[in-house]
Amino acid sequence: MILTKEELKSILESMRISIPAELEIELLAQYASYATDDEGHVFEYTKQDIYEQLRKKLRQYEKSA
Repeated sequence: MILTKEELKSILESMRISIPAELEIELLAQYASYATDDEGHVFEYTKQDIYEQLRKKLRQYEKSA
């Protein structure tokens, strides 16, 4: 899966989180393309990989209840 701007917007809406524009750009830069490992092998992030990484990075933006 490659993260799109629309998919990121959907995730943020479902989590009810707003983030700075700089972080949005950073997340799209990181997950909107294929990745390579240390040996140069190209792989694609799974949806679960992206959601888990976003959840970790966005935790600080969640509103306390």
